[in-house]
Amino acid sequence: MKIYSFETITSIEDVRQIPSYVPLGEQSILIPPSFPWIKDKLQDIAISLYNFDWEKLPTLIDALKTKTFEFTSQLTGATENSPATISIIENLFQSLHSFVNRPLNQIKDKELLSFTERLSGLIIYSYFKTLKVNVSLLDPSLFVCVGSNSKIDSEKSAECLRTLIQDQDAIVSILPARICKNGLEETILMPAKLHTLYATHMATLFHAEELTFYTTKQMSSASPDEDVCSQFKDYTITYNEAKSIINAGFNLVPKACLDLAGQHGINLRISNYYNPNKQTITITKTSTMNQIKAVVTRKNADYLQIHSSGNLMPFQFLTKVMAVCGDFKTPIHLISSSSVNISMAVELSSETFHQMENQLSQFASVSVEKDISVIHIIGQFDQEKENMEVKVIDLLKDIPILMISYGSDNNSVSVVVSKDMGEKAQTILMDNFTGQDFMKRNVAPRFREAYSAMSI
Repeated sequence: MKIYSFETITSIEDVRQIPSYVPLGEQSILIPPSFPWIKDKLQDIAISLYNFDWEKLPTLIDALKTKTFEFTSQLTGATENSPATISIIENLFQSLHSFVNRPLNQIKDKELLSFTERLSGLIIYSYFKTLKVNVSLLDPSLFVCVGSNSKIDSEKSAECLRTLIQDQDAIVSILPARICKNGLEETILMPAKLHTLYATHMATLFHAEELTFYTTKQMSSASPDEDVCSQFKDYTITYNEAKSIINAGFNLVPKACLDLAGQHGINLRISNYYNPNKQTITITKTSTMNQIKAVVTRKNADYLQIHSSGNLMPFQFLTKVMAVCGDFKTPIHLISSSSVNISMAVELSSETFHQMENQLSQFASVSVEKDISVIHIIGQFDQEKENMEVKVIDLLKDIPILMISYGSDNNSVSVVVSKDMGEKAQTILMDNFTGQDFMKRNVAPRFREAYSAMSI
């Protein structure tokens, strides 16, 4: 079984493309997109509830129902909705009317907003029905259970799921996103930021071999103008390589998703919704030794050097430096140390640096170099056999290296160079790690072109 998860999609044409991304000849789960216009109208209903504006509620609900029927009819291209579509939408709005007529102390905001996901899923379900697809609509609140730690209880959810789907024979099942039930049997809605993690949990519950995320967003968190997928075609990396790329600054998927998928052997695919055939990253457990997968540059970091003044024992010096970094919640990208010196690639505002310097100066001298480049060479190689750090040092022999880090895993070698040498160093590394499968698949004459989107 395969699972397909879609991010928020707004246009009719985009929704019409969804069936083309789901193979209709094999059993699959579809986690549909949520529609912002539904959420906006439900928020208006919630505001009226809490303002005790009872007279306005029927009008708002009827407006949402009218918009829903208009959207579904435009989606199918029909002048009117089919009787089956009308029936299931009417049933949901009867539930919504019943919900808002409860005593106010029984109305939970998250349960009200869960109608966004329910109605969005219902619209997609209705559309598949008009296409004569053998489709079912699952209710996640019947089996997705959240424990006391506010996390999905996999064992209890799996038990409930087995009872629910034992007689199901649909080819495509529509599963509205983020809907759960808590220990009090109340329907709740997980935060939007957990959409990806929710889908990964569903993949484990259904024992899926693959989970595909169709995203309309750019996946470079550090630069809104760059898209990680923009240069890739069938780009395959391992779970550990994906973690290294995430540590370097790219939010491919949350680390919790990688851990969960890795534990259950689920392949993760990240595709650009508007060009899925050419812009896809696959994360799998399959090993691809001796391949450089990415040269990722984190720009605009700071190089912090801290030298002990000698009035502390070495263990006290190291402890106090780390304590100061902890107090200021300092993002540390790389660190190297001896008993009396510590060098770090960090992210600091000028104000934070001065505050840290005041504390550190009590037992150390501090210097900082602004806007350095932290370059990560990511792949899967055996450090003992490949000597990747030797190759990197040799390639950059004419460039002063401020720091180098390797040996902590078999997936990365990292170097720190000054700002004015960053682009040159990255270009040298990209141009010399040639002949790899990645370059051949992308028909890129130079790694600088193939990895242009991997610079942040």
